[in-house]
Amino acid sequence: MKFDLDKLKNSNHWVLGIKIVAAILIFIFAIVFLKSIIDLIREPTDIFVVEEGKLSLDETHDAYIIRNETVLKGENYQNGMEKIKTEGKKVAKGDIVFRYYVNSEGDIHKKIDEITDQIEEAQKNEVTVFTSDVEVLKSEIRDIIDKTYTENNIEEIEKNKKQIDEYTNKISRIVGENSPEGSHLKELIDERNNYVAQLTANAEEIYSPTSGTVSYRVDEYEDVFKSDDFNYLSKDFLNDLELKSGELISSSEESGKIINEFNCYLAIVMNSDAARNAKVGDKVKIDIGSDDVVSAKVKFIKDDGDDKIIVFEADSLDEKLVNYRKINVTVVWWEYTGLKIPNSAITYDGDLAYIQRNRAGYNVDVLVKIVRSNDDYSLVENYSTQELKELGYSAEEIKNMYNIKLYDKINLKKK
Repeated sequence: MKFDLDKLKNSNHWVLGIKIVAAILIFIFAIVFLKSIIDLIREPTDIFVVEEGKLSLDETHDAYIIRNETVLKGENYQNGMEKIKTEGKKVAKGDIVFRYYVNSEGDIHKKIDEITDQIEEAQKNEVTVFTSDVEVLKSEIRDIIDKTYTENNIEEIEKNKKQIDEYTNKISRIVGENSPEGSHLKELIDERNNYVAQLTANAEEIYSPTSGTVSYRVDEYEDVFKSDDFNYLSKDFLNDLELKSGELISSSEESGKIINEFNCYLAIVMNSDAARNAKVGDKVKIDIGSDDVVSAKVKFIKDDGDDKIIVFEADSLDEKLVNYRKINVTVVWWEYTGLKIPNSAITYDGDLAYIQRNRAGYNVDVLVKIVRSNDDYSLVENYSTQELKELGYSAEEIKNMYNIKLYDKINLKKK
C-alpha cells in the first residue's frame, strides 16, 4: 500500500490548527467566566425587590442624669433610720417619708417586750373588768393579724404591725386605768407606757416638703447638678467629676430624697452633624438599655469648642433614671418607615432622583422622592400630583409618569 505523504502532512496541520483554535476559545471562555464570577462576588445580583423597611439616625454616648431632687436629712441621722415609704413610692406634700431611731431604741423595745410578757402573766392572777373598748380593740387586732397573713406588700405589713402596736398600747392604758391603784399590774402598765412615751417623744420624723417619688439612692450630686439653669455644664466640668458609667447609686441609711417625676434630664457631649443641626424643642427617642425607650425633647444646647452640650428632657421617670447618675444611651434622632431601596439604585438628574423599574425585562425610569437616607439605603415615595405640578410638569407628562410600589423589581445600576 502506498501512503500519500503530502496528504498526511496537510491532515496533521489541520488537526493542529483545530487544537490551537480550541485552546484560544477555551482561554477566552475562561477569562469571561472568571470575570463573571468576580462580578458576581462584587455584586451578587443586579435586581432588588422593593420592600417595606425602617431607617433611623442614631448615636450612642454616655449621658449624665440630672433630676429635680430635694434631699431629706434630719438631726439624728447617726441613729439609723426606719424607711416608712419604700423606694420608688409616690408621696404627697406633708407625707412622712422616714424616721430616725431614738437613742438606745433597741434596748427600749426589748424592755417593752419583757414588760408586755409580765403584764400578760399578771393579768392571769388579777381580776380585772375589761371595758367594751378593750374588747373592740382586741377584735380589731385579730382582724389585722388575719389580714396580714395574706398580705405581700412590705409597706402594708409594716403599717399593720404599727396599728397592732398602737391598739396594744391603748389596751394597756385602759387596763391600767381600770386596775386598782397600787396593784402590780398597774405598776407594770405604767412602766410600759413610760417606755413607749420615750420612743414617741424623742422620735424624729421626716416629712416630704413636696410631692414626688421617694428614693434613698443619695450620691451627693443632688446639689451639683442643677436643673433650673444648665449653663454651668461643660465638657471639662463633666469630665472632672470622674463618674463611672453604669455605676449603681448606693442606698443610703442616713438620708433620702424626693424626685420631681416630671423633670428628668440627660446631658450629653455630642459633635455629630445631627447634634450640630439640632434645635431646642426637637423630639427624639432615647434608648436607655434593656429595651427601655423614653420619649424626650431637646431642652438646652450650648457650644463647647467643637462639641455641643445638649440636654434632653425625658417625659417619664424610668427606674434606671433614678438608680444611676451616668449611663450609656442611644439617641435616636429620627426613625421612619417606607419603601426601602439601596442607594446604588438611585441616579440623579440635578436635584431629581430616579430609579429604574424592571418588569419582565422591560425597564422604565421612575421619578421618586427621597424621604430619608443613611449610608446604604433610602426610603422613597411617589410624588403627589400637586408636587409634580410644582416641579413644573404638565398634566400630560404627569399622566404618562410611572410609579413605584411594594415588591417592584428595580435595577441596582442603569443598563
